[in-house]
Amino acid sequence: MINPLKLAILCTVMGLTACGGSSSSSPTNSPAATTPTNTSTGSTTTTTPAPANTVTYELTFTRTWERSNFPTNYPSGTHFSPVIGLTHNEQGRIFQRETSASAGIASMAETGSKTLLRNEISDIQNLGNSSYLIDESGISGSSKSVSMTFEASQSFPYLSVVSMVAPSPDWFIGIDSLLLFNDNQWVDEQTIQLKVYDAGSDSGATFSAADSPTDPQATITLLSSERTDTDFTNGVHFTSGENIGFIKITLMQ
Repeated sequence: MINPLKLAILCTVMGLTACGGSSSSSPTNSPAATTPTNTSTGSTTTTTPAPANTVTYELTFTRTWERSNFPTNYPSGTHFSPVIGLTHNEQGRIFQRETSASAGIASMAETGSKTLLRNEISDIQNLGNSSYLIDESGISGSSKSVSMTFEASQSFPYLSVVSMVAPSPDWFIGIDSLLLFNDNQWVDEQTIQLKVYDAGSDSGATFSAADSPTDPQATITLLSSERTDTDFTNGVHFTSGENIGFIKITLMQ
């Protein structure tokens, strides 16, 4: 007969053997757990700033008109009349080659007066074709250059300015509709060599010629003259090849 105490001990030992002795929930041969790693790298996007709607430019007008390079009948008291112009759209131009000069352009070219042309520019503005008037001083006999600032906008990106070559019958320098905003960017800097225009309203052949109104009025052309008069061809001095001046425009930051 088996002792009850021994029977109880034997059952306890057999139960422990059947259950096993590991307390781990993972098999001993499982690979170690890993934490996923994000290997993607962030990218930086560079955005080009939109061009400004309105900008400011500096304009410097410099004369090269001197006796040494324009010797033919070089007059006394040479100067350029006060500068006048505007920034405008395609419909706002104030002069154009091979067209008849307006009363304002003819008056400016013959006398240097800005009054009529200023009124014409006011009309252009009232029609919504310009927003900025340029109304500045010219270059006196003792000065070599003059500087000024003006505003341009994407709605009015063209520049036009004029000044009388004085003394002269009806000759002037000018910029006709220079585009400052192109390919979605503003012109940073530009130099324009100036040619001399004949307004077509006076037939004088030399700088100091007496008034001789042209009737009927001719169209605006680049000045060409006899060698013995002023020696110009297509707005440039024929013998020296010199321009009478230049204008430099610079975008102000």
